[in-house]
Amino acid sequence: MELATRKQRFLAALADAVIVGVPYGIGSMDAVPDPIRLVGVIASLALLIVQLVMVTKHGQTLGKRLAGIRIVLKDTLENGGFVVNVVKRGFLNGLLSLIPGYFLVDSLFIAREDRRCLHDMIAGTAVIQAEPAVVQ
Repeated sequence: MELATRKQRFLAALADAVIVGVPYGIGSMDAVPDPIRLVGVIASLALLIVQLVMVTKHGQTLGKRLAGIRIVLKDTLENGGFVVNVVKRGFLNGLLSLIPGYFLVDSLFIAREDRRCLHDMIAGTAVIQAEPAVVQ
């Protein structure tokens, strides 16, 4: 098992933010005509569902897949599925992010030798190198 690099994790998070954020932004802008806004809203919801399915089934978001990394349980190196990857890493971490300063502390934990953020430690996960994405 080879851990994902900090750069890979950053680029994956950035890609995920752009992939979901751009359609969401388009759907949220009052200056955009209503039909285009509707497309933006539908696209952002569709992408969110795709992300949730992918992270549940494969331990990868679109960004992680592009970066060649995936989420695994630290002890078994198996996919954690919905409860670990979505509920613990996503939802619980999102709730904790409401605490001022939590996001910064969580992010700074990646500087540790094991490259595990606070949300990885809470969920019992690690992010590792994955097989390169195969386009079919």
